[in-house]
Amino acid sequence: MGSGLTRWLPVEKDVLSRFMRAAPKLIAVWLTVFALMALCIEGVSRWIFPYVPPSGRDYRSARPPAYRDSPFFSQAFIDEAFSHQRWVVLPERRLVYPGDYHGRWYNVENGMRRTADVPASDRHILLVGSSTVYGAEVPDEYTIASYLQRRINAQGGEKFAVQNFGADGVNVTQQLERLKGLKFGDGDIVVFYDGTSDAMQGVFYGIFDGWIVEENRKHLNNFIVKHHALIERLARYSRFFNWLFVQSADYLPEHMKDPAKIKALAVESRDKMFNRLLQTDDYVSSRGARFIHVVQPDLFTRPLRDFEGPLVENHFLTMKGVDAALLEAHREFAPLTQMLIDRKVAAYDASGIFDRIDDPIFLDFAHTTDRGNRIIADFLFDTLVREGIVPGRAAANTPAVAADRER
Repeated sequence: MGSGLTRWLPVEKDVLSRFMRAAPKLIAVWLTVFALMALCIEGVSRWIFPYVPPSGRDYRSARPPAYRDSPFFSQAFIDEAFSHQRWVVLPERRLVYPGDYHGRWYNVENGMRRTADVPASDRHILLVGSSTVYGAEVPDEYTIASYLQRRINAQGGEKFAVQNFGADGVNVTQQLERLKGLKFGDGDIVVFYDGTSDAMQGVFYGIFDGWIVEENRKHLNNFIVKHHALIERLARYSRFFNWLFVQSADYLPEHMKDPAKIKALAVESRDKMFNRLLQTDDYVSSRGARFIHVVQPDLFTRPLRDFEGPLVENHFLTMKGVDAALLEAHREFAPLTQMLIDRKVAAYDASGIFDRIDDPIFLDFAHTTDRGNRIIADFLFDTLVREGIVPGRAAANTPAVAADRER
């Protein structure tokens, strides 16, 4: 027995020795095979699949058409645009507002984005809305609030300080909730500029009384969300991973597959929005201030231009189904302004202000750059003129219906 074991031991050692010598070669061969397969997959992917910017940051870094003539554009600006936002979230009140920040292009203090060229004044115009009011797409000087401030300053007359109370993802319910925590009173003006977030929350997410922040949190345990930074990096450099990442965004909420359900949600959202706005008007009046409501435009309030196709096709910029949700919301929200006017609320509809604009102004389904913000501010200024708040002459294309109501 012992002698037999001794006889086989050199043989086993020889086999092991040969295996150890051959193992690196086998590993190298398999690694080469896998590398060649990966290169083939990547090559075919680059031939078949177009590159899709895997985030809003990637899209904007490439200086898309809407930034073509923006004098402030630079990669440093884009970096600050995506790094400066520190949102304060109060779940118990369903509130979100920007945290303090001081930088080159962005400045926030006490939950309020800086408005440029503000004069010393005891009278204020509180501009309240979602991320389109906040204006993360542009520096402080190019927000809607800053453009409006300069129009008021140039007109002369009584001075007003325009305050930017924009916040990410809020609808009219959260706007009213936040308003109740702000200081304002006699002689002040409160302007709600909204509609898109209300349609997103009420129609796309299907819960008007919900909260966009809460909807996003439901996906925190999702594998892609947990490893988003790594996957996004891979998608930036590999066309195959880019294609896989794009597939992950190809998601449509179940209720968005039913046209009747979409319509019902749009009607429900309009009616709830109407009631919240009546409550807001009552609250503002009780504080001695004046309230004005303005329905905002978005990418789908007019026919798409040819150069806007990529904004819809890239679901990292415009989620799948958002177009259907907003289009139906526009149809059902159309009577909202007149409904408010009939209840003696100062109300205006700005949804058509981009109808004749053929230049690129949108960066996604809702957010505009400096050119779009200036047009919006001009509309808001004309609204203030029609309401007799500031002197001047309103532009011919500003709807007069709200100004003609009984006061």
